[in-house]
Amino acid sequence: MIKTFALIIGAMKCGTTSLFHYLAEHPQVSPSRNKEPFFFCDDRRYHQGLQQYRDLWQWQPEHRIALEASTGYTMYPRYLDVVKRIAQVEGAEFRFIYIMRNPVDRIQSQMQHELADGVLKEPVVTEEQVAFSKYAMQLDAFAEAFGRDRLHLLLLEDLKQEPVPELRRLCGFLGIDADYHFQTTAEVRNSREDPSLKLHPWVKKLYRVPAVNALSGLIPSTMKEKLYRPLANPQTFDVCLSEKQRSDLWIKLRPDLERLETDYGFDVLHRWGVAP
Repeated sequence: MIKTFALIIGAMKCGTTSLFHYLAEHPQVSPSRNKEPFFFCDDRRYHQGLQQYRDLWQWQPEHRIALEASTGYTMYPRYLDVVKRIAQVEGAEFRFIYIMRNPVDRIQSQMQHELADGVLKEPVVTEEQVAFSKYAMQLDAFAEAFGRDRLHLLLLEDLKQEPVPELRRLCGFLGIDADYHFQTTAEVRNSREDPSLKLHPWVKKLYRVPAVNALSGLIPSTMKEKLYRPLANPQTFDVCLSEKQRSDLWIKLRPDLERLETDYGFDVLHRWGVAP
C-alpha cells in the first residue's frame, strides 16, 4: 500500500516534465505510468475512485515515494476542487513540489502552447494565463490545507543552472537518499521536444473522449512517442510579447510576487529583474 505521495503541482510551462524525469530516476521513487494523470482535477477520473489512482504506480519494496506531475493542480480558477479532494484522501501523506519561472515568460510560453493546441486562434493574453502566473495565489489553498512545511518551492532558472544541489534539497524534502548521483540532469525536456504536445488539434480533441483517454493512460511513454510522431502537427508558433504587454503584466503580477516573499519566503522580484 502506497502511503506517501509527491505531487509536482506546477506551474505549467515551468519545467515540470524535466523535473519529473530527473526524480523518476531515483531508485527510491516510483514514477506514475502517466506522468500527468490530472486525477484530482478531472471529474471523470476522480469519480472512478482512488484505486484507479493507486493503480498508476508499479510499487516495489524499495520505493518510498510515489511521484506524479499534474500542472492542472495549480490551474485555479479553471479547477476549483483539487485541494479539497486531496485533503479527503485517508491513510496517505502528500508532499507538494512547485516549480516557477519568470511569470511573464511563462505566459508567453503558454500562449505558444495554446496556439499549437488550437485553443487560441491568435496570440492574445487571457485572464486565465495571468491567473496561472500568480504563484502565491495558486499556493495559498495548499498551504492552508496541508501546511507550509509540505510545500517545496524552486525556480526553473536554478534547476537549469545548478541541478545537483536543487535535486539534493528536493531529496531531503522527500525523505529519500540525497547522495544519489543523478545521471540525466544534462537533459532538458520541453513541449517543443515532446511529440504528445505537438499533435494536430483534432487528435487532441479525440483524446478528450473518456474511453480514448483511459486507453492512453495504459500505453508506456516510450511507445507513445513512437505512435505520436506520425500524427505530429508540422505548424509551429513563435510568440513574442511586446514591451508594453510585458510591462502591463508585471504591474498585474507584482502584488502576488511580493506575497511570494512575505508569505512564502521566496524573494523573486530581484531575480527576475523587476524594478523596485
